[in-house]
Amino acid sequence: RAKLVVPSMAEAHTTGDIGMKYCVADVSFDLEGGDEDARPSDEHAEMKNMIGGDDNSSHSMPDMEIDPRNERYPFSIVWGPLPCLTWCMPCVGHMGIADSRGRVHDFAGPYTVNTGHFMTGRVVMYYQINKQELELLKAKGEPGRVWDQAIALGDRTYSNLMHNICCQNCHHHTAQCTKNAGMKINWWQAAVLVFFKGKCVSMDRTLFAFGPFVLIAVFIILMSILA
Repeated sequence: RAKLVVPSMAEAHTTGDIGMKYCVADVSFDLEGGDEDARPSDEHAEMKNMIGGDDNSSHSMPDMEIDPRNERYPFSIVWGPLPCLTWCMPCVGHMGIADSRGRVHDFAGPYTVNTGHFMTGRVVMYYQINKQELELLKAKGEPGRVWDQAIALGDRTYSNLMHNICCQNCHHHTAQCTKNAGMKINWWQAAVLVFFKGKCVSMDRTLFAFGPFVLIAVFIILMSILA
């Protein structure tokens, strides 16, 4: 059992560094558990990370790199086409939200929230949060942690809900996650952000999503002209 000898007040007064030495010893040894060896400081560092890490961690820039090959879109709202529906109405599709590591979370059906597997397959368009929105996250703590906790809360809520195509769908799940993070974005604003401020992942994915609509529109126009 490690024993800690506390110096008297007079001794501590005459040797000012003794108090600091015993303070370090108090952190390094397990006085109650009876371990003879010093406990490594990794546990202290891990606990520090759990409660927010270093004081400057909330000001560090998180990894925002987009990786379409591995379907990773950190801090992003993502969108993909729904066959037949998107071919007739290109603004209609499936929406999800990606966590700080880029994994997509989407409300895929009744009581079902996918993680890391987008229901429609590959993402076609995405909107990554801007610097102002990132600053909102920093004001609450470490951005990645705040964002992930907001998504986890949204997942937990919608995994207990019935899916409704009109008023309780993937768009509402995404909007709820952003609201949990402190952003004032509703379901239709999320769609507007993706279509008007977002980016297409690649040309081939864009053609796959909107090509059928263009072909159908051209066919209808030609038929109306020739009729």
